[in-house]
Amino acid sequence: MRVKSADVPGQQPSFARSGDRDASAQVTRRLLTTRTALVLGFGVLLLLLALSGVNTIHVVAQLRSSNERTLSAFLEQSGQLDEIRSALYLSGTYIRDFLLEPDPARAEQSRMALIHTRQEILSTLSGRAIPAQPTDQKLWASLKEEVQDYWRAMDPVLSWDAAQRSAHGYAFLRDEVLPRRAGTLSIADKIAAVNQQNLVRRDSRLLEMFSGLRNRSMLALAVMFLLGLIQASASTVHILRLERRTRSHLREVTSAREELRDLSAKLVETQEHERKNISRELHDAVGQSLSAVQLELHDLAGVLASYPEVLRGRVDRIRELVEGSLTMVRNVALLLRPSMLDDLGLQAALQWQAHQIARSTDLRIDVAADELPQELPEEHKTCIFRLVQEALNNVCRHANANLVAIGLRVEERQVTVTVRDNGRGFTPARTKGLGLIGMQERVDGLGGHLRIESGPGQGTVLEASLPLPRQFSTH
Repeated sequence: MRVKSADVPGQQPSFARSGDRDASAQVTRRLLTTRTALVLGFGVLLLLLALSGVNTIHVVAQLRSSNERTLSAFLEQSGQLDEIRSALYLSGTYIRDFLLEPDPARAEQSRMALIHTRQEILSTLSGRAIPAQPTDQKLWASLKEEVQDYWRAMDPVLSWDAAQRSAHGYAFLRDEVLPRRAGTLSIADKIAAVNQQNLVRRDSRLLEMFSGLRNRSMLALAVMFLLGLIQASASTVHILRLERRTRSHLREVTSAREELRDLSAKLVETQEHERKNISRELHDAVGQSLSAVQLELHDLAGVLASYPEVLRGRVDRIRELVEGSLTMVRNVALLLRPSMLDDLGLQAALQWQAHQIARSTDLRIDVAADELPQELPEEHKTCIFRLVQEALNNVCRHANANLVAIGLRVEERQVTVTVRDNGRGFTPARTKGLGLIGMQERVDGLGGHLRIESGPGQGTVLEASLPLPRQFSTH
């Protein structure tokens, strides 16, 4: 007969394993999708932030460069115009002094100064860069032409003698020099006004560039804020969903832990109940039966007193076997559940347990117990006895000790048991045997606290504190 895989104990059905794999794959896909969304969202935000920063830096650099060029050009033109104006004013002074000065030497000095001023003006005009704007080019060309006409008109005067200067000098100043200088200065003023307009126009262009930068920055901030809001909302929703799942899982785990604790307590209670029943059956039924057999064999030995020695010897051997079996049954019954724990109380049971172990080993066991109340709960007595029993067994097997102290006290609505030995000790964090786990489960089942202090070469201290019921009174 073939057995299906679903009927084999410990083997999961194939559809169950397939469902687990599908669920695991679904969870993995969900995690990958969430991580991808988070990476893309934050990546887009960082990219927009980087692009906005780079654009802002670039535009600010352009604004700064343009502003520096504009200011430099304005200052250069203003300086050149100021030089031309000053030179024209000086030229008028020099030509006046030359024409009206009767002293030939001083007149020659004025003429030489006038020639030098002329060279400076022409050098300034010829060395100037060509403007980019057509209007500026026309104005500067007009200014240059006007200056050249101005100097061409004065060329004949420079060769006049004293008589010619005296006869025609004033009229020449009035009719030629002053009108031409005024016209030249008017063109220079126009150029200054245009230069001022260009500065204002460039400032307006800079303001437009700054306004465009501001608008782009505001748009980028709005987009980043919107994306950040969406990202934050999605992350918040995801975090809240994870929080709800975590709370649900926590409640499930807590409930499962409580169920496991209740199950463990029920298993311990059932185990103690079964041990008690088995111990009673062994003591009452099997023990009494073996005692009856022993009595019958004793009577039989008396009846067979006149029979051969061989027959009486066989009866004696049977009696010895029955006595050994009876002793074994009583020992097993005591190990399962000492009757004195129910009949004489916890303190007597601990004394008996210590005596039994000390008799079979070299241990010295001291039991110091306060006067325990008779109404100590049954489950507390059983738990304490099993804790001490397991602790003594561990000392015998592992501790290599020669002294054990057992303390028992009742105070402040709790009973505390302490087992202390001078053995080789151990590291509690690295040792988790079944005995220690069983102790912990028993103590947890009663809502108590188990503390183990030990270290290599330092011995071991086991202390368990069990709370007593509210209706229990220590008085």
